[in-house]
Amino acid sequence: MSVYNRSMATETIRFDVKEILGKVDAIEKQLIPRAARLAANRAVFDATVALKENAQSTFFSTVPYTLQSFRYNKPEQIDKKTLRASVFISQDRKKGNAPSDYLAPQIYGGSAFKTRFQRGLENAQTYIGRDSTPILNKNELMVPLTKMRGSTYSVILGQLRGKSKPKNKRYFYMGEKSVRKSGYKKGIYLRQNKKLTFVMKQIDMPSYTGKFNFFKVAEDTIRESFNRNLLKEIGR
Repeated sequence: MSVYNRSMATETIRFDVKEILGKVDAIEKQLIPRAARLAANRAVFDATVALKENAQSTFFSTVPYTLQSFRYNKPEQIDKKTLRASVFISQDRKKGNAPSDYLAPQIYGGSAFKTRFQRGLENAQTYIGRDSTPILNKNELMVPLTKMRGSTYSVILGQLRGKSKPKNKRYFYMGEKSVRKSGYKKGIYLRQNKKLTFVMKQIDMPSYTGKFNFFKVAEDTIRESFNRNLLKEIGR
């Protein structure tokens, strides 16, 4: 079975049914192909469940889009003696950012991945005042203080670019000049019903050490699940 992310790092876990089962009788020998397929399918499914649980306990905020990105391919017959199944992180970019991209620094370590929203704040079209100064430089990020829907990022970016200027529920940016004497922090605020709420904080670009043990969690789960379910399907 294969465990991979972004197809750039792959870990293969091999199982020899004969080594797991040892001596088999004639009836068990007939059951092995089906039992192995069912056990492999269950193993990769269990791995995605374990990865979701680990992500929720590891990260401060996990959105459904991230949790749904842990996927698996069902077992396929490679040859008469070999089945192959896999666990992976989705590379789907339908919402602008592939989970495999923004989770990579959490797995391998390194600088945080810049999402489409972050890159938008670096664009001169998203500016402060009349001098077209980008809100963020390349060494900064804007991070939410609470969970935020994906659609909200588009709303914020549109308002900061001047495409939308609602009288209520208005997002705006406070930079260095605005916060210098006011006591506020640099970031994005929401003005709603005459109340001001700090929603996103401007920070220096973080660097990660790889705290999300994607490969270890997947491998440990697959090994335990496959062995247990193979024996169960054989009737031992």
